[in-house]
Amino acid sequence: MPDVAGAVTSTLGMLVRELDRAPPTELVGVCRAWLRRVADARECDLMLADYSETSLEPMPAATASARAHRQQVDNSAAGTAYRQQRVVHVDLPAQRGLTTPLVLSYVPVSIRTERLGVLAVTHPATHGSDTTAVLDHVAQILAYMLTGARRYTDQFEAQRRRRALGLAAEIQWELLPVLAYELPDFSIAGALEPAYDIGGDTFDYAVSARGLTVSITDAVGHGLRSALLSSLAVTAMRNMRRCGGAILDQATAANTHLVEQFPGPSFVTGLLLQVAVDTGHVTVINAGHPLPLLLRDHSVCSLIFAADRPMGLFADTRYRLHDLELLPGDRLLLLTDGISEAHHPGGPEFGLRRVADLLSTKAHLPPAEFVRLLTREVSDYRGEPLTDDATAVCLDCLGSMRPGCV
Repeated sequence: MPDVAGAVTSTLGMLVRELDRAPPTELVGVCRAWLRRVADARECDLMLADYSETSLEPMPAATASARAHRQQVDNSAAGTAYRQQRVVHVDLPAQRGLTTPLVLSYVPVSIRTERLGVLAVTHPATHGSDTTAVLDHVAQILAYMLTGARRYTDQFEAQRRRRALGLAAEIQWELLPVLAYELPDFSIAGALEPAYDIGGDTFDYAVSARGLTVSITDAVGHGLRSALLSSLAVTAMRNMRRCGGAILDQATAANTHLVEQFPGPSFVTGLLLQVAVDTGHVTVINAGHPLPLLLRDHSVCSLIFAADRPMGLFADTRYRLHDLELLPGDRLLLLTDGISEAHHPGGPEFGLRRVADLLSTKAHLPPAEFVRLLTREVSDYRGEPLTDDATAVCLDCLGSMRPGCV
């Protein structure tokens, strides 16, 4: 058996350099060749999560293996690796002419808590934990390369699409931040559904030395106009935030630009939060948006923040600041009305009670998996294509966050 640990130490930098020099079409091939040299791997394929996180889509390649086929996130070994963010090994049937049994390992391809897909590697079963460590290294390096490649190629984004995105959805996906992120103080993730036809919902967040800024917004209507409203609101808030403005300045800026560019009855609802992660103190603005839910000590409650006018209706709107204290172990859920109001035609709404039940019973799931499950539950409950966007953002306050005082 090769000295796997020593090989990683001596050649990992070479893998990074080879990936950096390779065109996007060859990234998986570079990993495959490196793993053959270092870990005696036989096959290596990349599967990316589609936009709705229902399937893992294999990247096409001239050297793709016969096992490179679509797998469901909720019902496959590859899906288990993706959902649970752990390596899953599958023993393969004995092959004629091979004295060493083979195993197929599914390895999460992720950056921190943002899940991109799974690397499927076939290798000798006798290598054990050393090979698993190697695969983890390669998958993480590949994740960073894929994230960088998004800036200069459409290859990976195109492969994630089981069907064409609507133009409104294209605008919305380009607006989104990294879908999941974690630091010692907090973990955050968001999800949108229907992934291929969203038009008015979006969320945003930014990490700074002072804390965390989070927003969730819902533009009136559907389709392209709604996406344009949402795009202007989010971009205006980002612009003010990057100029050093607090959430009060951000909401005011978005309101001003929306009134100027979309005069009339158009508007965008939103919740804006400024979180001081070192103390747990949160400042909140409610621009006519559905209220968030808080899970604390196994109990769920709806937080009450008096609503001001949505952004874009009146130039003279003044937004009020509200206070919230988060404690270690708290989970905060922001959502749009497409979550609670989803229903069968003529039937009852999904409702906040079902949301609260999921929030309580699935508290063990990390934010990225929880929001995926929540939007899937809403879509399944509806039973047919959603008529309104359903968006959720989950924020966990981790143990290092200290309770604060106003």
